[in-house]
Amino acid sequence: MIRFKQFAENFMDGRNPQDKGDMARYGLKGKSISQLKKVRSSKTASPRKKQLAHWFINMQKGRKK
Repeated sequence: MIRFKQFAENFMDGRNPQDKGDMARYGLKGKSISQLKKVRSSKTASPRKKQLAHWFINMQKGRKK
């Protein structure tokens, strides 16, 4: 007989739907392509923020990489 544990969250993998994603955490959600290009070429932005901006620009243009 299989017994299941009770979980408080909705997902058995432990993810919480209220947690923000990386784009929202770094303040990039809702920005236009030109704003993301400025972030990508900025000298003061963190490397992860630049990486996310670069990735999102490519996703908006429909490129694989």
